[in-house]
Amino acid sequence: MEAQRTAQYHRLAQTRTGRAILNRIGMEIPHTSPREAAALPQDVMRKIRIPPAPRHMHPQNDQERRTARAVALTKSHRNHPHAYYVDVAKYHNVKNAYTAAILRANTGELDSAGSIRCRTPAQAEEYAIALAMHTTDCRTIISDSKTAVTNISQNSLYPTTARALTSTAQNGRLATNVTIKWFPAHAGKLDESVGPNRNEEADREAHALTRRGLASSLPDMREADPAKAKAENANSEKFAITKYGEVLQWYRASRSKYPPPHRDLTRKEATTFRQLQARAIWTPVWAKQAQATQSHILWECSPPAPNTQDIEMPDKIGNKITSTDLETQRAVVQHVLELTGRNPKRRLARGATDKGGCKV
Repeated sequence: MEAQRTAQYHRLAQTRTGRAILNRIGMEIPHTSPREAAALPQDVMRKIRIPPAPRHMHPQNDQERRTARAVALTKSHRNHPHAYYVDVAKYHNVKNAYTAAILRANTGELDSAGSIRCRTPAQAEEYAIALAMHTTDCRTIISDSKTAVTNISQNSLYPTTARALTSTAQNGRLATNVTIKWFPAHAGKLDESVGPNRNEEADREAHALTRRGLASSLPDMREADPAKAKAENANSEKFAITKYGEVLQWYRASRSKYPPPHRDLTRKEATTFRQLQARAIWTPVWAKQAQATQSHILWECSPPAPNTQDIEMPDKIGNKITSTDLETQRAVVQHVLELTGRNPKRRLARGATDKGGCKV
């Protein structure tokens, strides 16, 4: 119910008719959409290309997918002379004011910068994209604001952005097609073989620009810890859960107590790992006084003695079932299978015999 309501609410907020409906029923426009949206002329929209945004990119639940996308985009544009990274930062001493930084993807040099007065970070991010489009040789723009990229793809922009892009097109600055791509924010330092994370560099440059004219004793934000910059942008809402599947995924992840089996585990190993997490390892071989038939296991077996099911799991096993590492998961599974006598590889290694009694 909540997922359906959230998806419909944000879908209505993306169009003028939908916002009118929300106003009529007394609901506020979400921060992810402009209250008074403006549309770009069709000749301008035809020059803007925005690939579909990838799914399952939550900052907490899908960190591996976000890192993989950051690596892929960095590799694709590290030598691209016409690609630019954009980012914004809020002025600390000025109300409703942001600064934007545009960096070249191949060299990391600050190409241009600007300031804008606005109420939301999404409007500032849209302005940064428009500022990058003003560059003559711009072909690709990479932004970490999913909201700004979505607004442009829906042709539902803030009026300031629409005026800036329309003026850019009229002045002949938008002569070729421009592709706008979304980059996962706060991906951190990438592997040296991949190249520097230009998005983090753009973020640091934007924060450094907010310190212009202040006392020189203040630290240079370009040398600051990225975690501090992340904390300062905690309210920027660069990732908003607005779709049906994203809401359901968030609830599933919040209820999850144990990590899933590693994808490189075999089917049997993954099943055993899940049974171990649920404490559902069947060991009927220990009850030698009864035959382990299906009827006995499911119905005839007497219930366990009181206070025998709350015993803490040994640390050797309990600490490993919460790990996401492949070798750790495989080690604990092999250990359990050996104890329960269901590991054929270990039995063969010890010299077990087959049905004919021959040495294997």
